[in-house]
Amino acid sequence: MRRYRKIYGDKLEACSLINAIATYEQSLTTVNSPFDRFLAGDKNAISLQAREGYQIFKSYGCTACHQSANVGGNMYQKMGVMADYFEERGTPITKANLGRYNVTHDDYNKFTFKVPSLRLVVLNAPYFHDGSVSSLEQAINKMARYQLGREISAEDVQKVIAFLKTLVGEHKELTQPAAE
Repeated sequence: MRRYRKIYGDKLEACSLINAIATYEQSLTTVNSPFDRFLAGDKNAISLQAREGYQIFKSYGCTACHQSANVGGNMYQKMGVMADYFEERGTPITKANLGRYNVTHDDYNKFTFKVPSLRLVVLNAPYFHDGSVSSLEQAINKMARYQLGREISAEDVQKVIAFLKTLVGEHKELTQPAAE
C-alpha cells in the first residue's frame, strides 16, 4: 500500500487500481528464457529432461489452458473440470472459492478462475487461488487429477518441473532458478 500511495496518492480510485494492477502484471513478463531460445531454434537451450517435460505438458493437454506467449493468463477456467475439487478437498467453501462469480454473480462462473501464466510459477509458491498448495509437485498432481482427469507419475512430474524452470527469463528483479 505504501508504494501505491507514493504513486497514486491516498485515495483509492478504480482507474488507479486498474493501472496499478496492469503495471504489476506487465512487470511479470520475462524475456529470453531458455525455453524462448529453444523455440527460436537453439536445441541446446534446455535439457533433455526439460524437453521431455514439455512433450508431457503438451500430450496431457495442459496447453488447452496454459497457452500463448505467457503459457496462460488469457482465459478463465472452472477449477474441477474432471472431478469436484472443492468437495474432495474437504474444507468449507468460502467466498474466495466462488472465483469469478464474485464479480459476475452468474452461477456459470462459480469456481471459475483466471488461468495463471506459468512463466514464473517456479518462483511463486504457494499455488492456487487461495495459496492452499505449497509445492509445485502437489499443484501439478492436483491439476492433472481435477482439470485433466489423469494421474501423473512422479518421474513425469519432475520432467514437467524441469520444463517449467525453463520458462523464467531475464528480469531485473528476479533471481532465476537453475534451468535443468
